[in-house]
Amino acid sequence: MLVDEMHDLVTRHFAPHQLKVRELSPDGARYRPLHRGTLTMQTLAYGAEISVSVRDLEDFYIHVPLRGHGRLSVDRRELCTPVTVIGPGQRPVMNWSVNHEVLIVQVPQTQVERTLADYLTGPSPRVPVFEPEIGLDGPFGSALRGLAEGALSFTASPLAAHHMEQFLLHTMVSSHAGNFAADVAEPAPPAGQAALRRARRYCEDHAGELVSLRDIAAAARVSVRTLQTSFREHLQTTPMAYLREVRLAKAHADLRTIAETGAPTTVTDVALRWGFPHLSRFAAHYHHRYGELPSATRRAS
Repeated sequence: MLVDEMHDLVTRHFAPHQLKVRELSPDGARYRPLHRGTLTMQTLAYGAEISVSVRDLEDFYIHVPLRGHGRLSVDRRELCTPVTVIGPGQRPVMNWSVNHEVLIVQVPQTQVERTLADYLTGPSPRVPVFEPEIGLDGPFGSALRGLAEGALSFTASPLAAHHMEQFLLHTMVSSHAGNFAADVAEPAPPAGQAALRRARRYCEDHAGELVSLRDIAAAARVSVRTLQTSFREHLQTTPMAYLREVRLAKAHADLRTIAETGAPTTVTDVALRWGFPHLSRFAAHYHHRYGELPSATRRAS
């Protein structure tokens, strides 16, 4: 792919931008779509040393360098971290080395506002603006590092993709600095026992489906913040960790049934059925909970 073709592609898929080419690479431009859903994820390389200036962004864009290096500034402020997020109302200038390759996660503004509303008592009074610098030691930076290294995957199943999207959205809104941080940090009142029972019942009944924090909160008839506060205070866990325990119990029951009946169902089949796309993590959680690997349960007679 030529640089001009990449320029046209990025303009169509992301935003109009001014491009200055300083040096061409013999490798050429490369674009690889990885995921398209609520969030969009892709890697790209212009195949050149470039300077890009952008205005009028409609969504948020997370940049994670995979190869080479870059210098980014937002509203004339030089950024000091390689991993960044830019969005509406900001004016970034990006300079990338000739051998660069970047992972870009596109997060629609509507999804950020919808997720943010889960943490507030009402709609946000202002357009969300995030701190552009993302430290790799924080929760959001750690999640993005796992994504770049392949430890987190969108591709195993639709259930996995849904959970990855929700995980990134909620981690972004709840842990990364922005102009709404003070509102999100205010403690929410805990829910009553009836709401907790509704939430737990929903997890039991829908463990094999696409379930988000928002789904559990809606079933409990409370806000996401109230749900999280209640699980933390009454159950010493989080709603999604509780859902994971429910799914582990369902997987354990399935594996015991397979062992008793000799059914040909594999451990992978069971893991994916109950929303565990990463077999190594499933095995680790399962071993911690039951003291043996899932394969051992499946072989037991």
